[in-house]
This record gives sequence, C-alpha cells and structure tokens, in this order.
Amino acid sequence: MHFAARGRSLYQGARTLAERMIQLGYNVIYPNLEQFIVYDPTATIIKDDILIAFSTSGQTRKVIKKAHFARKVGCDVIAITANRESPLAKLSSPLPPIVFNPYFKRDRILEKYDPTPFTPLGTTSEFIQLTFSESFASGLKEMQYNNIDPGQAFKVIKNVTTKLIEKARSNLTVTFSKSKEAIESFLANLILKYYSQQTVHFCARGKTFNMAVGPFKMRLDQIPNAFVTSILDFDPLNRPVRKGQVTITVSGSGMAYSIAKIAKDLGSMLISITSYENKLYEISDIVILVPGRKKVVLDQESDWDIRQWLGWTSEFAPEGTSFEVATAALFDGIFAGLANYIGITEEHMKEGHANIE
Repeated sequence: MHFAARGRSLYQGARTLAERMIQLGYNVIYPNLEQFIVYDPTATIIKDDILIAFSTSGQTRKVIKKAHFARKVGCDVIAITANRESPLAKLSSPLPPIVFNPYFKRDRILEKYDPTPFTPLGTTSEFIQLTFSESFASGLKEMQYNNIDPGQAFKVIKNVTTKLIEKARSNLTVTFSKSKEAIESFLANLILKYYSQQTVHFCARGKTFNMAVGPFKMRLDQIPNAFVTSILDFDPLNRPVRKGQVTITVSGSGMAYSIAKIAKDLGSMLISITSYENKLYEISDIVILVPGRKKVVLDQESDWDIRQWLGWTSEFAPEGTSFEVATAALFDGIFAGLANYIGITEEHMKEGHANIE
C-alpha cells in the first residue's frame, strides 16, 4: 500500500492513516517527509499494489503524477479530495473518490461569528482528513479483529468521528477556561518572535507532530516575512538553540521532557502543551493544559524513543487521539489570532504557499 500527499495533507491525512495501517499489519510504504528527495528503496510500485492519494484541491502535480503511474501499471487508486471534478478524483478507480466538502454551508456557519473566523487554505478539509483517517482505521480494526461486516464498520467510523469531535470540543472548553492567560502569553511571545526574527523551535514526536505541530509550523512558514522555525533533534530542519528564543513543546504525557530540558538549559523560553502536571509541566515557563492524555504509570518506561523501539503504540481513536485532535484545532485558532494581529489575509497566505512542487 502506497500513499501520495504533500503538505498538510501528508501530515494529517496520509501519515495518520499509514501509521494506523502499519499497526494493523498491512504492508505499507510509510510516506516520509523526504520521499520526494530520497526515495525509499522499497517504494517500487507494481501491479496490484494500492495507492491512497490525498489532495484537498485534487490538483497537486506530484500526487497526480503518482496516481497516473499507479493506474498505468495496474494498481487501484483511492482518491481522497475536496474537489469531485479534479484530475485526481477522475483517476480514482475502481471505486469513486472519497470527497470532503469543506465549504458545505460555510457561509451559514460563518455568519454566526463576529469577527469572521480565519480558516486559510483548506484548513477545514485537512482537519476532516485527520479525523476521517483515525476513524476509518478504527473501523478497519473492528473488521479485522472482531469480524464485523463493512456495514457495521461504517457505523463504527461514524460513531468514532462523532466522539472525536465531541471530545475535542469538550477538551478545548476546559483549555480555554483554565489556560486563558497561558494562551494569551503564548500568542504574545509568537508575535514578539515574528517581529524580532528570533527562532521558534518545535519539540514533538510521533502522531503529535504529524497531527498538530507539523501543520502549525507550516502555517508559520507561509506567513510573508515568515517566522524562523526549527524542529529540535531533526537534522535537516533543526537550528542551534540560544538565549532569547522560544521552544514550543507538545507532549500530552510530558515524555518529550528530556529534549525540552536541554533547550531550557540553553536559555530558550519553554512553552508547553500537555495534559497534566508532569516533569515537562514543572520546567515550563508557560503551560497550556489540553486534556486527553493519560498519566504515564511510574513503573513503565517513560523515554519516548525506547517506547517506540519496544513496539509501544497508542490506543486507536477516539481515546488514543483526543489530545492530538484538540491540539490541532487549538493551533489553528492560535494561528488565526496571530494572523489577525499581524494583518495577514488569506490572499497573503496564498503568496506564502509553495509554488514549485
């Protein structure tokens, strides 16, 4: 099983679904960030493979190119898009495309708010890709482990999607109630770093990075005269940590503590998003609490890397993803506040969008 996606669709759609399918034992070529520069030697596409392609517009050239090739060599192509008339949608075969409509009743929804919410460049579609991928994987798991039929699995998918959205709403209600000052301080420091061109570092791992942090970093990079950003402990995109900078650490359980502590010791301000009072909470300058992650049992291994090497995986949705979904929505809201203050419009965001694939 192969995937084709770029940008936020790669983070929130393709990688989310691919990770879950790997956990279920499928033979998946995981879509790495570097896949268009250094190809995985095992990524050969042959007859009877399956390609799952994500693109909000349905016009992303590299995604269409991969779908064309897959069809040519005899693969099924599953297209997931927001544009039913797009080139990608027309390549979906033998099944019709899965189509999200991010603008369904949009005007009616937006008229309820003053000022109008800022949702640039497909944010709604990509958030749907995230919740759909997690919910679809839960339905697939039930088919595989409990032998339910596709009709029953469809009901599971709908039920899990509803629970994910409801949990995100509930968790964020708590966050806005208990962390109002922290969110305002987070926003103020982002504004300060934008105008001073000081580096904003990010520290997150696994699905937390894919679902929430990576897409938020992309938004900051798209702003005209963009932020200087860095991903700690990720060699192609990390920068040195110095005094006067800020490190945004997102870890529901606080297991990203060890890297965050080094950044703190080097003089960086530490802004953290976590679920409860843990070691990360204790060393942070600003903490935003987003419910959703369970406390790590003290007698369990707490080092994130070692947990992965041991084969540790999180629960399937809704329980295992409520923190990430809520944080993804929170970041989109924070970005809207940031864009409003700086004076960024959706047209400005288009100017900052990549124009060469």
